[in-house]
Amino acid sequence: MNLTFECPNCRTPQRAYMSEQQPAATCVNCSHVFPPHADSRATPTLNECFVCGTEDLYVEKDFPHRLGISIVIVGGILSSIAWWQYWYPTAIGVLLVTALLDLCLYYSIGDVLVCYRCLAQYRGVTRNPNHKQFDLGVGERYRQERMRVDLLRATHAKPATVSPGNEHH
Repeated sequence: MNLTFECPNCRTPQRAYMSEQQPAATCVNCSHVFPPHADSRATPTLNECFVCGTEDLYVEKDFPHRLGISIVIVGGILSSIAWWQYWYPTAIGVLLVTALLDLCLYYSIGDVLVCYRCLAQYRGVTRNPNHKQFDLGVGERYRQERMRVDLLRATHAKPATVSPGNEHH
C-alpha cells in the first residue's frame, strides 16, 4: 500500500510504502514513527487511518487534475477555432472526442482512499464497502476541525506581546 500524508509532527509532506514487513511509516524529515493502529492491520481492507486513527475515510478517483483540465482546455480551444472557421461538424467532433477521451481516462484510472481528518491518501488497498464517496457534511466538519487546530497552533506559536500601557521600567 502506498501512503501519502503530512507528518503531524513537522508538517512535511511524505510518501511511504507500507507492507506486512514494514508496518510503520517514518518521517524522512523529523524521523517521527507512525505505527499503524491495531484495527488498521487486522484485516486486508483499511478500516481506519494509519496517521490519525479516524474511521472516516472516503473514496475518490485518482485522476490527475492537471491532465483533465488540460484536455478540456485544449478541446475547447480547438473547437473554438473550428467554430470560428465555420467548420461546425469539426467543432462538434472535437468536443465529442474530448468528452470521450475524458470518459475513457475516468474509467481506466483507479480509486484512492482519503482520510477526512488528515487528508492522508491510500493507494493499493482493498476497498472497504463502508467507505463511500465524499460526503460534504462530513468533509465540512473535518475542515472546520483542521481550521481550529491550525488557529490553535498559530496562537500558541506566537510570542507574547506586551501592550504599550503595561510596560514596566
